Amino acid sequence: MNDLFIIPQLEHSIIAKIENETIVEVGQINISFNSKNIITENKLIVSLCFESKSLKIYDILGKLLFKKLGENFKAINYKNNIVYLGGEHNERRRSYSINGDMFSIINLEESNIKAHSKHVPIKRVDGKSIDDILIHGNDLILVDNMVYPKYLIEYDISSPESPKHTKTITLPNNGTYEHIIKGDINNDWLILYSSTVGMGGSSSHITVSGLTEGHLSVSRSFTYNFDKEKTTSKQVNLYYYDIALIDNHLYILRTDGLGYIDLNKAISNDKFKLVKTNISNIEKLIKSPCGNLIAINKNDYELIK
Repeated sequence: MNDLFIIPQLEHSIIAKIENETIVEVGQINISFNSKNIITENKLIVSLCFESKSLKIYDILGKLLFKKLGENFKAINYKNNIVYLGGEHNERRRSYSINGDMFSIINLEESNIKAHSKHVPIKRVDGKSIDDILIHGNDLILVDNMVYPKYLIEYDISSPESPKHTKTITLPNNGTYEHIIKGDINNDWLILYSSTVGMGGSSSHITVSGLTEGHLSVSRSFTYNFDKEKTTSKQVNLYYYDIALIDNHLYILRTDGLGYIDLNKAISNDKFKLVKTNISNIEKLIKSPCGNLIAINKNDYELIK
């Protein structure tokens, strides 16, 4: 298994690996902080850079090999040297438009780098998108987002280059304008993290399915001050910002810091335990290929032990 991964940073992102419970910097690469990245078995780096709406492929030394602009990719994952991409398809033609979920595959064992579109077995609807791709063993799950009903679309990837659709699961609705932000999966649990918004503010939700099941929710409300010059608002209460599943611990980045909940016990916000960290202003949680948790901000990072 490839043990290299990317730590996005504001100046230069880091190519890294874990040795002796320490992050070792292998190199630097010109990848933006606002990105999702993988490194495949043949050590090619594939990056979704959201600010430029671009797909980029680099060699392990950081040399740009391929660049594709204009596609609205939002999710990425891989198995071996097969890259899976999800996003929103929006193509206007003379007499009609093609909108909705996008699922594509790049086989990096082929000499010609090309994204091959795959059929998504749900009705095409404006605004629908694949916002995360989860892989566990030979199971691949597309997380369909926005525009209720939303789905988990499952495939068998025993042959990674030829995913076969196995089932589609309709997701429950947690509130108005729900947006599924991220998922995570292991042998025992499937986690989905989402947000909703209403007149009084917004809420974030975590749905736990598996050996134990439950639902976590926190809210962020606003008080408004209207005058002739401007409208101001004050944020109160808690909010979730990111999640990561490590064994039976669900790590959650909240307004008040990074902590975890033991999923073998009661699933409740009251069971949230803060973790002491050396860096502040944590913005993202990422995992190494071996399942190590790394907390990052734009200029620093920390291995969470």
